Amino acid sequence: MANLSLYSQTITSNQTSMMELEKTSTPYIKLDKTLTGISCEFLAAGELARRGFNVSVTFGNTKAIDLLVEKDGKQFKFQVKGIQRNKSICWNISRHKIEPGLFFILVNLNADKLNEQVEFFVLTAEEMTIKLKHVKSGRDYIDYNLLKREGYLGGWEKIK
Repeated sequence: MANLSLYSQTITSNQTSMMELEKTSTPYIKLDKTLTGISCEFLAAGELARRGFNVSVTFGNTKAIDLLVEKDGKQFKFQVKGIQRNKSICWNISRHKIEPGLFFILVNLNADKLNEQVEFFVLTAEEMTIKLKHVKSGRDYIDYNLLKREGYLGGWEKIK
């Protein structure tokens, strides 16, 4: 009987710990990289449509352009990059894929804070070139915290 009592106390203790953890943490499901990309592309397309743009989503694995957009007879090309949460801290972007006239929409899904809105950062090719950082390993990236600090959140007015 003593073993059963100890077992019962352990289960009760573990259940209490789990309940405390559930109260303090937000549920977070790590998305597959492909799902993150698709989610971000469709959210960006939806936001552009909400702002009066006609949007076409391109499909394929090695595409240079994610969204083709039109408004008032003007066409725009977009590359969309996404992260799942603030802890991801950066978007990986190849410097050689930045071409003049291309717009970038960098999306933070805030998947770890589902009560918070998705964040969009709209940058021109020139802004991307200036803000892009390089690591010795050869990787190029743009820093989430830097963009947030420097007021790049939003930026839809750049699309004219």
